[in-house]
Amino acid sequence: MQEDDIEEIKKKLKSYKEEDIEFNEPHFTQQLILREGSRKEVIRHLLNPESLVYSYPEKGKYGDIKHCLLFKISNSRTMKIPVIFDRNSKKGLYIITYIMTYRHWKKVAWRN
Repeated sequence: MQEDDIEEIKKKLKSYKEEDIEFNEPHFTQQLILREGSRKEVIRHLLNPESLVYSYPEKGKYGDIKHCLLFKISNSRTMKIPVIFDRNSKKGLYIITYIMTYRHWKKVAWRN
């Protein structure tokens, strides 16, 4: 599996504003509620990606490239956010879903 350049991804994430973020509704909100997450926490981590530790590209269902971003929340919690950058050739950050795992990020990355 090919990895993304973390510094490039961080730089790209920092170029977005909150207004550029679009969510895959209602799926994203359902997963957020199910996993007791916070929309503000997701936005904060995306726009200030200091805790981004790993990223890898995957081919999306419709032929686009999605990037699975792994954020280290604590030593035992990892937030996985699959996103699509600039979907439909329009500047934006499309958030596919929200996944919170109770594993160290290296174990999450290793499984993919």
